[in-house]
Amino acid sequence: MAATGTAVSADSASTSTLGQDPPANAVVLFDGSGFDAWKPFSWQWINPKDDQQEVQWKMVDGDAMEIAFELDGKRRKQFLCTKQTFGSYRLHLEFQLPEEGSGNSGIFFGPLYELQVLHSADKERPGLGDCGAIYQIRAPDVNAALGPGEWQTVDLEYQAAEIGKNGFMTENGAARVTVRLNGKLIHDDFKLSLRRNKYAAFPEEPTSPIVLQEHGSKVRFRNIWVVEKTSPLANTK
Repeated sequence: MAATGTAVSADSASTSTLGQDPPANAVVLFDGSGFDAWKPFSWQWINPKDDQQEVQWKMVDGDAMEIAFELDGKRRKQFLCTKQTFGSYRLHLEFQLPEEGSGNSGIFFGPLYELQVLHSADKERPGLGDCGAIYQIRAPDVNAALGPGEWQTVDLEYQAAEIGKNGFMTENGAARVTVRLNGKLIHDDFKLSLRRNKYAAFPEEPTSPIVLQEHGSKVRFRNIWVVEKTSPLANTK
């Protein structure tokens, strides 16, 4: 994978990381053994009372988690977030879209920048809301998305913003991200100087959780791990 700040052509040959084992220094967030690293997310209209105690998502196929929409037969919206927060890091994650529906979900990094998950493999030119987009901020350079039923990989390198005394990121120290989807470079050291998605009011802090979105589709995730680049900043809330 290309390191953040390293220029790589968007049409360069893809390098598959499907099934890649976490390195020895990784924080393993999900390996199929349980949800110990996760909790229900709470912010504004998503679990605003922070009163969801149970993770309602399901374990499937022995090594994956699947989004679930109900608890004890009652409809309940639930995002999941990591209990641990992170500053700068490299994230590996694998996801699978369901055979039916839009496959809509998202992977939130930093202070809720969303990497869109969606069935858009047939799009000739993906837009700001298609798979691999930084939602409402930047479309992917190429459409690297695969179709429903296929396991797909996300390899994301996030450089956290420098936070000024006013609690906001400095212009010169804006966050940056490099993303490969299914081994293809789709965002190359992109400067995240604008927070214009619908989650832009989420607090700007030195560390933040990784969040998985429920958006009405039974998307599955597996093999999730993080290699921290700023371990001293990581903390557990």
